[in-house]
Amino acid sequence: MELIVRADRGRAILGRRQLAISWLLILALLVSWSQIVEAGVTGKVSGIVLDENTKAPIEGATVRVQGTNLLTSTDADGEYFIINIASGMYDISVTSVGYESTIKRDVRVLVDLTTPLDFSLSQEDVKLGGVVVVRAENPIIQKDLTGSRIIFTSDRLRTLPNIITVQSVLTNYPGVILDRDQALHVRGGRSGQVSYYYDGFSIQDPFVANSGLNIIPGALEELTLTSGGYTAEYGEALSGVVSAVSREGTSDYHGNVKVYRGFTHAYDINRGDWSDLKSVGNRAISASLSGPIPTANPELYTFSAAGEYLHDPTDLPHNGRVSYTGTAKISAQPSGKLKLVSNLAYYQETGEQYTHRDVNGVSYDFNLDGLPDFKKRSYLAGLSGNLNLNEKMVLSARYNRFYTYAKSAPSHLFDVYWSDWPGYSEDSLGIYNGTIDDVNYGNDIDWTDPMQVVGFTVGDDFDPTYRLREALYNAYHLSLIHQVNKHNEIKAGFEYRRYRVDWDFKQFYNVRPYGEKYTSHPTYASMFLQNKMEYDNFIINAGLRFDYRHAAVTYVAWQVSPTGDGVPYYKESESSKKVSPRLGISFPISERSVMHVNYGVYYQVPKYTYLYTNMLGDVSSGYPLVGYPDLEPEQTTAYEIGLDHLLADDFRLDVTAYHKDIEDLVTTYSSFKVAGNSVSYFDNGAYGSARGVDISLEKLPSDGFLTGSISYGYLIAEGVGSDALEPYYTYLTSTVDTLAPVTEYPLDYDQRHTVTAMIDFRVPHNQHLNVLGLKVPGAWGINVVGHYGSGLPYTLTDVDGVRLGERNEGRLPAYHTVDMRFNKDFYIGAGRFILGFFVEADNIFDKRNVIDVYSLTGRPDYDAFCPTATLALSAEELGRYDRLYDHDPQNYSPPRTIRTGLELHF
Repeated sequence: MELIVRADRGRAILGRRQLAISWLLILALLVSWSQIVEAGVTGKVSGIVLDENTKAPIEGATVRVQGTNLLTSTDADGEYFIINIASGMYDISVTSVGYESTIKRDVRVLVDLTTPLDFSLSQEDVKLGGVVVVRAENPIIQKDLTGSRIIFTSDRLRTLPNIITVQSVLTNYPGVILDRDQALHVRGGRSGQVSYYYDGFSIQDPFVANSGLNIIPGALEELTLTSGGYTAEYGEALSGVVSAVSREGTSDYHGNVKVYRGFTHAYDINRGDWSDLKSVGNRAISASLSGPIPTANPELYTFSAAGEYLHDPTDLPHNGRVSYTGTAKISAQPSGKLKLVSNLAYYQETGEQYTHRDVNGVSYDFNLDGLPDFKKRSYLAGLSGNLNLNEKMVLSARYNRFYTYAKSAPSHLFDVYWSDWPGYSEDSLGIYNGTIDDVNYGNDIDWTDPMQVVGFTVGDDFDPTYRLREALYNAYHLSLIHQVNKHNEIKAGFEYRRYRVDWDFKQFYNVRPYGEKYTSHPTYASMFLQNKMEYDNFIINAGLRFDYRHAAVTYVAWQVSPTGDGVPYYKESESSKKVSPRLGISFPISERSVMHVNYGVYYQVPKYTYLYTNMLGDVSSGYPLVGYPDLEPEQTTAYEIGLDHLLADDFRLDVTAYHKDIEDLVTTYSSFKVAGNSVSYFDNGAYGSARGVDISLEKLPSDGFLTGSISYGYLIAEGVGSDALEPYYTYLTSTVDTLAPVTEYPLDYDQRHTVTAMIDFRVPHNQHLNVLGLKVPGAWGINVVGHYGSGLPYTLTDVDGVRLGERNEGRLPAYHTVDMRFNKDFYIGAGRFILGFFVEADNIFDKRNVIDVYSLTGRPDYDAFCPTATLALSAEELGRYDRLYDHDPQNYSPPRTIRTGLELHF
């Protein structure tokens, strides 16, 4: 029989149901599009223009997005719409003969959403040229949002504490969890199930299924996380979509310079404790500039650029990093119907990797030079063009190239290829017979040295592991937006990508070092069709998506003989094709309440490491593991219902319930042997489910100085495996749990309760605060964010590593932390320049939350093992080093970090 046997688990029934839904959606889309892929970066504005006195519609009024060539005229009903507006803040004007011109300032346009904007014009009685300027009131409740999305705009990002990375911003959202390895999980999904887009381009590293490009939060116009109900435009995501949109330049110059210095509590490996608060060299500088291109039309040719330098030693030894990030965007409108945008982004990071104890119990704490260094590099180059065929139809074409590189190796051999390392040699048959493994990785222990007996390495010992991966893809996109009428907007798109992936790995842990090297050229293509129907009583987002993948490789597959032995043979990889329907509906119950429901099927290609690992079938190592290039995409079927309600003019309540069925998750099996060795392989055999409720109460801006929110998330995440490699590391070496479970149990990231509370007190620069009769000047604010999370699960074991009780029956302690940001601004030159001073504190109360424990004791600092004293080794010596060995600083959350700095805006 063939090696790979798949779990059906109701697939036939689900397949028929999914097929029926797909055909219904196809029919609905075709009917609605009786008149004739990429992630969205634009939105829409629509509304009605009325006579202020008679309330009659004004036909033929001109509506213009100032600073762009986007404009339209109202119809006989006074209604209008403008599509394909880049995310951002705009002034929008209306002019009509016989009426005063009206401008609404600071209109916020959001990606993939409609901003309602109505005008009432006064008749012009005295003279021509009168202009009425008002500040726009942006909608509090977004009535056309049919899914769960949190939106961080540029002004909101500026006030939040701890926004060094995009990940730190997203943790303010209910349903987002960081596990003990600081990996991101959204609504009960595995890590790596979130897709990242930058200005509409995918920046996913296919090897690790995470963002391959550093994003500067302070340089963004909009950052969103859609965790439920994302439309057919978005693929390759099971749990969520993160979309980052950078600023576009305007006709005026704007810029920002920010510098800070940081302080933290550094971990002392000789004491097994953290120091007092001190400077460890943490510092950063970032800058941005946007505006018109010199000598060109300032409204039609603009640019924006940003850069960041970051040096972060962190609180752990041999764990620092230095990074450089640069981005640039040029926008050109050479004609009234054509807009061109070019994007460039570059990221480089170098640093060190600290591990207190690895999976084999080896520690380099007293030999930090033996730990590896790393280097990362990536770049994105993109060009897009939007052609307005008419006021109702926009054709978009895009090309982009994205590259990622990551390498780790021993620090003193970082620039030396592994075959040139000292001690490497081969016999006449090309088989390794060197000495690298003899004297490294704790293989040459002096049993009279208490440090080495406990588990520490000394001297010139180093971790003899070399890793290098590269991924490059070229992508071509073509899409069409057609506003058929005021009720129907059609989007259709196509994308094709061709990858080149390279992997080089070697590990000298024993006399049979494991390694592999390969290059492959997989392809990916997708198509989508999306119809957005907007009516007074309901809004429907109905879509259909098609995804195609081909690993494009010849690999070693295995047939299992009746005796249980594996017989290898060569096989060409096969293509995979998937169709996924999406449906979202929102119901505006009143001006203050909107309900939404959605259903969707989502697919994601497994990490490339699962596809290509050991695909040439080297089973000579101790515990061989082989990949499977024909893995099926992992699948999630999700359902959601939610209510967005204004309790009062300045209080909003959002409640959302969801359920997800997750199947075809990658896992590992061991079902055959070669030369007596059990061989493990990747397959789509795991499954799970997630269900929960997210509740958020928000205090909106009003006449006062206080805003805030509190959100609560309840989650149950269950399945038969938290990670693809869990069975390989858990069941292969166990004498009790020799088979993977078939009954779902709480997964490693099953955090039942999370609470995030945010308070922002801000006094504008043109106001003051009365405190006991004293006037306190304005232009300052303080933002405090508190997090609480119930304990994550873990499995208890006995002294031999045998499971006690049910899987993941134990629970870590709950954690809580508080972050804070204070800023004071000084307005210079009539407000043209703003100089700000700020103080940020992460974990301001220095809470050492436990994020991992030893399975035998349930403690983060004691594993219950201690070597036996001998004549050469005293109990006192062994006890001292054993305490340091047991005290793993990575079992605790990071300590308090404080940053102080200056920021200049203009």
